[in-house]
Amino acid sequence: MPFRQLASVLIALIVIMGAALFVITRGGDNSGNSSASTTTTTAATTTTTSPSTTLAPTTTIPTQCASRDTGADTTTTAATTTTTGPADASTTTGPVDTATTTTEQTPTLGANSSVSTVGLDTVTFGLTVKQAELAAGTPMTPCEPVSDCYRVTPSDAPKGISFVVDAGTIERVDITEGPITTRSGLGIGTAESRIVESLGDKLDRKVNNDGSIDLIFVPTDANDAEFRVIFTIRDGVVDTFRSGRVPLILGADACSS
Repeated sequence: MPFRQLASVLIALIVIMGAALFVITRGGDNSGNSSASTTTTTAATTTTTSPSTTLAPTTTIPTQCASRDTGADTTTTAATTTTTGPADASTTTGPVDTATTTTEQTPTLGANSSVSTVGLDTVTFGLTVKQAELAAGTPMTPCEPVSDCYRVTPSDAPKGISFVVDAGTIERVDITEGPITTRSGLGIGTAESRIVESLGDKLDRKVNNDGSIDLIFVPTDANDAEFRVIFTIRDGVVDTFRSGRVPLILGADACSS
């Protein structure tokens, strides 16, 4: 075979082999790119699904008395909760409900209010919550879930006042701080000796398990026979005091079983 023809054949073979090698190389590159693309897609999928496993925090509703600072929030809460409660629905008449919702009341409980054997000023024992709101001129906010026995506190009044509602009516008032006193001027911080001097032989004395002392005023009037006023003494002075009907008044925790 002439040299020129042989050279042509060799060149043709070289071209064919080069083309084949190019095709193989491109195929490998495409395969690698596809794999990388798949990996990227998988990573992206994992990233987008992870937030769905994060749960929002659960909000719990406290049962303690909320802050009684005056303002729209307190008023709204009182208005919402005081319309509930089966006892009010069964014992309160229509005109009372209408007055509660349509008449603007003036608060009656203040620094000069006084505790007696029958209640706190115009809020007397035996009133329903709605009747007590009318008497106090302010909403009564539940301090705990409404049940057969629970506490309410007046929204617009001195601090430290809470009423116990039992079987649908106000049956006890507790004073834990503030300026409220009895009609004789006995209240938070009054010395034990002064109470003994003022009430004398009308007092029963009880020592509690925690070392505090209860001085229990027992009325001599037959009309008040079922009521008591109790002063709890710590370190020689009145720490808290309460008034109410027997037997609810006797226990420190009014609604305990």
